[in-house]
Amino acid sequence: MHNPLRSGELALLVDRGGKHYLVRLRDGGEFHTHHGVVSHNEIIGREEGVLATTALGKLMWAYRPRLQDYIVEMPRNSAIMYPKDIAFVLMWADIFPGARVLEAGAGSGGLTMALLRAIGPDGCLTTYETRQDMIDGARANVSGFLGSCPNWVTRLQDVYSGIDDGPYDRIVLDVPDPARAAIPAADALVAGGIICSFVPNVTQVSTTVDAYRASGAFVEIETYETIFRPWEFRGPTARPVQSMISHTGFLTLARRRGDRPRRGESLLSTVDELPG
Repeated sequence: MHNPLRSGELALLVDRGGKHYLVRLRDGGEFHTHHGVVSHNEIIGREEGVLATTALGKLMWAYRPRLQDYIVEMPRNSAIMYPKDIAFVLMWADIFPGARVLEAGAGSGGLTMALLRAIGPDGCLTTYETRQDMIDGARANVSGFLGSCPNWVTRLQDVYSGIDDGPYDRIVLDVPDPARAAIPAADALVAGGIICSFVPNVTQVSTTVDAYRASGAFVEIETYETIFRPWEFRGPTARPVQSMISHTGFLTLARRRGDRPRRGESLLSTVDELPG
């Protein structure tokens, strides 16, 4: 990461207006923008933060992209989970180095990359997805940023139908109906393990929370919404930007009970005895 920018790797070009462009560098390559053409050779072999000059004399900075830059700019074949929500997942679901994690819903691979970086080479990530084209797209995006990931397994499988492997320390669901995965997840999670689901609508959250409670397997059930508001500073003026990222979805987390009752035994009869 501290070496000069090389041919074949990604660069993030930033113009004077703050607009970002994701570019794969190659010898003799050119990037065309309304600010003019940038020659890749002007960037290759130089340190991050270099100022490149376009053919029209405009300046652009060149850096290696952060993960959040890549997620926002990468090709996608579905709506993405925003970096603000991914960051919340990593902290509140406590994704730790060496963790065994199940992800359901490959999306475009943004959450997958964050999970892989968080668990490190000693962890293992399994992704369930019902569509092969989604798996293929996610794999292409992950490979484009992280390269080979031997500790990542993808399965063409419906999480609602059951989880065949495990046990898992953490389960992350980016599927339309997490409630249908409550029982399979409870069977696959270790005691004290955390489940985290992401859905856009509050009705989906309500159904999910009811299912977690009725399963008798989960406690410490919490739901959050993240709001992202940048600020700008110009001279003596400081104010929030006019366009902010407000609602994108709800994140619901729960912990698996260590004394989970038998399947079919409801938590409702013992809820008054439990904290939270």
